[in-house]
Amino acid sequence: MKKLLGIIILSLILSNHSYAGDCSGCMSEAYDAYRDARKAYRANSLSDCQRYSKRAYRHLSYAESEASSCGCSNAEYEAYDGYRDARKAYRSNSLSDCQRYAKKAYRHASYTEDYANSCSN
Repeated sequence: MKKLLGIIILSLILSNHSYAGDCSGCMSEAYDAYRDARKAYRANSLSDCQRYSKRAYRHLSYAESEASSCGCSNAEYEAYDGYRDARKAYRSNSLSDCQRYAKKAYRHASYTEDYANSCSN
């Protein structure tokens, strides 16, 4: 009976560990954020830049949550920094400021995706 209980506990620990390492949700959100932040950076109007930046900061917020869930702290920190910059881009009053922050956001999103990928391996 003790042996069976030990096996069950060990299998639960191992299954939780493998689940904690799956950062595919973070990778997906980070990629979507990268795509949208890059579109914001390349936008020709302030309204387009703000629209894509808003999408990027939502994806980065989700990426931060996903990174936290899978235990990937580096991805979590990068996602937060990207979220902060994408939000600044969204709130900018000039196209040049929006593009400047969007560029920072897409770099952070790219790094988030890279870190999440290394946490999944």
